[in-house]
Amino acid sequence: MNNWLKYFSKEEISGFRGAENLYGKAYLICEKVFEGKYNKAGMPYMDYLVSLANNFNEEKAKVVSLMHDIFKETDLTESDLSYIGFPSDIVKVISILTRKKNEDYENFINRIINSKNSLALQVKKEDLKQSMNVSGFEVSEDYLNRIDVRYKPQYEKIEVYLNETEES
Repeated sequence: MNNWLKYFSKEEISGFRGAENLYGKAYLICEKVFEGKYNKAGMPYMDYLVSLANNFNEEKAKVVSLMHDIFKETDLTESDLSYIGFPSDIVKVISILTRKKNEDYENFINRIINSKNSLALQVKKEDLKQSMNVSGFEVSEDYLNRIDVRYKPQYEKIEVYLNETEES
C-alpha cells in the first residue's frame, strides 16, 4: 500500500479497492499517475493510452491497454494492483507487457511472443501499430528512425506469430 500513497490518499485507495468497474478504476488511476507525462512521440500519455484502449471492445483488453506501461512508468507493482482488486490474470498480462530493466527490446518482444498470451500479444501489436501512426502531428527524425528500426520489425514479428497461431 505504501507505493499507492505516493499517488493517492488513503480514501482514494479505499475507493479503488471497493470499485467493481475495472475500466473505470484503471482510467482514474492512469489519469492521475500519467498526469503531465508524454510518450516518446510527444503525445500526452493519457491520450495515447485511451486511444489504445479504444481499439478494443472487451473490458480486460481495455484495462490492460490503459495500464500496460504502469509498472515501467511508476513505482506501482503487481502486488499494488492486486491489493486494490485487479484480477490476477490482468496483473499477469500487464507484467508480461512490462519491459524489464536492461532488457533488450528484441528480447522483450520475444518474451511476449513466448508467453503465448493472446491478450498480451494483441495489446502489444496494437501498441506498436499506434506508435507507428504519426499522422496528424510532428515527430522528430529520431522518432521516425525508431519506427523503422524498432517498431516495424517487431510489429511484423508479432503479426506473423499471430497469423501462424490462427492457422494451426
